[in-house]
Amino acid sequence: MTKWIVDDTRPVEPTPDADCDTSYLVKLSRGERRARSMVEFSSPSSVASNGWAREALAPFLADDNPPERLIVSLDGTVRVASDA
Repeated sequence: MTKWIVDDTRPVEPTPDADCDTSYLVKLSRGERRARSMVEFSSPSSVASNGWAREALAPFLADDNPPERLIVSLDGTVRVASDA
């Protein structure tokens, strides 16, 4: 299966009340399909960057549907955010 391709990454406002201080919107494509993922860094984020946002999303690029939102913890671990 073809992986998602990262088309663009840009800083955006973090999700309100998420205890994150830096967020990036990652725009993806796979053929004609398009998707977006938000990568957010827990406060206080010292490692947040455009490149690290892409790295955090990389393990999910082969998925049928990439996660809508990821959280990068202070220790660098990445988890799929649950908005439930």
